[in-house]
Amino acid sequence: MFSGCQAGIVQAFAERKARVAGGGMSGEAVDRLAELEGLRDWCESNQFDLEEIDSSELVLTDREAGSVWSVFGVDDWIQIKGLVLDEVEPGSALCLTLARLHDRLLGCRFSVDAQQGLIIIVDLMPSCRTAAAIGEAVMQMQAIIDHTSELLEDVIEREMEADDRTIDQAFGLEGSRRLH
Repeated sequence: MFSGCQAGIVQAFAERKARVAGGGMSGEAVDRLAELEGLRDWCESNQFDLEEIDSSELVLTDREAGSVWSVFGVDDWIQIKGLVLDEVEPGSALCLTLARLHDRLLGCRFSVDAQQGLIIIVDLMPSCRTAAAIGEAVMQMQAIIDHTSELLEDVIEREMEADDRTIDQAFGLEGSRRLH
């Protein structure tokens, strides 16, 4: 009735549906994000506070920089969000600049959230459901914020989008071989 590939897709969908109906993840997966092996150690060694909101949501706060990261379990995936700028209106200059940033293959994306402002988001697939992957993602997104927040504030203030060369300069890529 189904080809091998189609049967695999149907089976995967049925297994996922059963997990969701059964209230969560497979028995082998860690049920609580806070119980991921090594996460508390990573937080301590990198000076982050870990607050468990519930079994599938954590808040990580950088004691030094003050940045706050929301970590959510979505099925077997993990989504991490961090605030870039408060109270942002998504004007065309900002949207064009964000599109140019997305073109950089940063591994994450930006979004304008009516409640929070400009946020940065990454999705970690099930095979990356580890403390090391969460830590690496948070550190990389913080570096992106550090490189782009001044640029984005300027774009919003001047209402002029940043060109590719300006974005390259924000990342310290002067003389980039990137085609413009």
